[in-house]
Amino acid sequence: MARSKITSSSQDLISDDGAVLVSVIQGEQIHLNLTLNWLTNISNYTLICKVVEGLNDGLGTKPLQVAGSPVITTLPILEATDEDNQFKLVIPETLSDTWSVGPAPNKPVYGFIDLEIRDTGTGSGQQIWKPFRGLVEVRYSPTEEV
Repeated sequence: MARSKITSSSQDLISDDGAVLVSVIQGEQIHLNLTLNWLTNISNYTLICKVVEGLNDGLGTKPLQVAGSPVITTLPILEATDEDNQFKLVIPETLSDTWSVGPAPNKPVYGFIDLEIRDTGTGSGQQIWKPFRGLVEVRYSPTEEV
């Protein structure tokens, strides 16, 4: 069998289902129930989830980079010490309140989201996974007008 070129990338040894889009309404607070299928007990793992404000243009276009001085929000994680592989990720109602551009009718704003999971290892013996990443889309809500 012939060998492929060293620069050929025909097979990815680590794969995922792709980036996600979490769409919420401005002022909405929701709990996302997530399951880590490859684990059975997450009580000894460290879970961190952050949203970083995107460089929103006010036109509703999905950003390709983070804002110049982005607002970074660490999302609350509930029930991450249970002896199962499930937890709740909280998208807070105030997520986009301090972003430089807010949503308008038919013009959402976006932030980048990522979930990180660390086991108890140290140094090169530690494993760190990032199974959940993508965009949070915040859509306009008239009840949020002051």
